[in-house]
Amino acid sequence: MPPLQPILPTGFDSWAQVFTDWRVSRAFDASPVPRCLAHHPELAAPLVAEIGAAIRDKQLHRRPVEAMIHREAVVEPTHVRLGGPDYVTLRAAMEVAQENDVRGPRSGASDRDVDPDQSFRAEVDRFQSEYFAMRQRHEAVVAQTRHTAARDYWASIRTRGLDDAFFDDLPADSVAARMSRIAPAWWWRSFFTNLQTECAEHHTADGWLVDAIPTLRTGARKKKLAARIGEWCEARADDWGWDAPRHYRMLALRAGPKATALANWFERRAPGYLGDQQIRQSLHARLTLVLGRLDPMATMLATEANGLSEHWRN
Repeated sequence: MPPLQPILPTGFDSWAQVFTDWRVSRAFDASPVPRCLAHHPELAAPLVAEIGAAIRDKQLHRRPVEAMIHREAVVEPTHVRLGGPDYVTLRAAMEVAQENDVRGPRSGASDRDVDPDQSFRAEVDRFQSEYFAMRQRHEAVVAQTRHTAARDYWASIRTRGLDDAFFDDLPADSVAARMSRIAPAWWWRSFFTNLQTECAEHHTADGWLVDAIPTLRTGARKKKLAARIGEWCEARADDWGWDAPRHYRMLALRAGPKATALANWFERRAPGYLGDQQIRQSLHARLTLVLGRLDPMATMLATEANGLSEHWRN
């Protein structure tokens, strides 16, 4: 059986990038060439790369931050519910002690045998010790509540695939936002529909799993690799809302052919894109320039900026 350690091709940072860009390139090929790129076919390469990067950022970074906010929002209410009035009173006393410690000696304090600063510090230490000890007693319940909050958050959205509003929160000058304004018919009726089909069962963390397989295999001496992978996936479920691929071996074995196909696609569209950093940066800059000139929002803002102010006579 071939080894589960495919070689990452030149020009890619991770298998997450390969898997995502491969799907975006397939969606692009399944769509007609957008009119705005008809005279710039080489700009398909940076466009695919930018859309792939936006998908990875959403699934691996921005949504996990939202999930973390939901998890942390239940922590303090859970401590209050479990600790009751004693917890609330202790927390308030600790906060008062911390404020006194920051402010320093009270005005008009007379000389004493005990330094007021030391007294305040000792009071803070005592309250903090009691406070964190009480929180530690609640830790098991709080951990389960955080897990439930994360599960509820992920149940409310699609973790795999792209919903219709997937790109809606991107910056106005992002490639996805600009293409949806410049070529709305191409974007909504063709490309985005094809992209949803390609990514229906995709989560970019599948690629991170392939990145991690060599390390997981190294530690799989006493445990089977499947068990190690199961633990790795479970540890990240709250962050990504992600379940392990059903066939992790097939995922890894198919990675090589996908990488080869994707590398060939980039080379046909923009020779040198993957191997030459200068070419890659130049193409991304040109894509930004071309889309910026065609973006109706940019044109409208420029027109407004050049118009006379209603207060121009003043």
